[in-house]
Amino acid sequence: MFSRRAGRLRDLAPGHELEGFLRTLAAIVDAQHAALDGLPPGTLPAQAEGGEAAPLDPETLARDETWRVALARIVERVDRAVLPAPAEDARAWLAAAAEKDLEALAERYLQGDVKPDETARMVFVAAALQVAWTRMAALLEAASLDPADRGTCPACGSPAVAGVVSPGGTKFGHRHLHCALCATAWRYTRTRCVHCGSTDKVSFRQLAGTTYLRAECCEACHGYSKVFYLEKAKPVEPLADDLASLGLDVLVGEEGFSRVPNPFVLGVMSGGDGNN
Repeated sequence: MFSRRAGRLRDLAPGHELEGFLRTLAAIVDAQHAALDGLPPGTLPAQAEGGEAAPLDPETLARDETWRVALARIVERVDRAVLPAPAEDARAWLAAAAEKDLEALAERYLQGDVKPDETARMVFVAAALQVAWTRMAALLEAASLDPADRGTCPACGSPAVAGVVSPGGTKFGHRHLHCALCATAWRYTRTRCVHCGSTDKVSFRQLAGTTYLRAECCEACHGYSKVFYLEKAKPVEPLADDLASLGLDVLVGEEGFSRVPNPFVLGVMSGGDGNN
């Protein structure tokens, strides 16, 4: 998954207004892929068949050292040649940081409390947490998870980074939401607000000339989510394509809609009231 994501970021980068940013993230995602090899599975919780609670919820799951092992590997193995100065400074700081300082960063990240002067460090922290949680999620029994048509991840309770609509079923296709933390994907009803579940007053926005991506906006809670359409653009990698379409976030943000930002821009783009 990380290898595919890195490849998609590199494919999206040439000529993009955020080309340097996308190439930097591609290098970090490559390091995520390398960090995953042989990584300890983490402290998995006991699973109840069809349980409603997300077993890997960071708010209830005791964090062990696995994510810090991943972080150490990422900051060691990332291609430093493509890192801009702030990212290299953050990498060097994290490589030398004490355990308590790293855990404090992780805690603030998971609570959405990211300060602007911490954003470069938080990119690496987010990357390490993704590796650890993706590793654990891959070991869960799918049958024990209960999506229950909910807008948060059934594995870890985190928000979705985006939805992907693929052909199949009805003529409208199926929507799968993709977790921003552990990469789990799950079915979710089409044209239903991811944030509040409302099916009333849901409308769509899109950038001029773009047919494979729309923002699903809810007038009830003023939240929005991105939806990618596979029949229009293949391949799509939700987290990578989300980063390459931040212009749509700006557009709907100006209309007063908000969401939890992509993990790699948390602290730069605010989710607004109620969706931070």
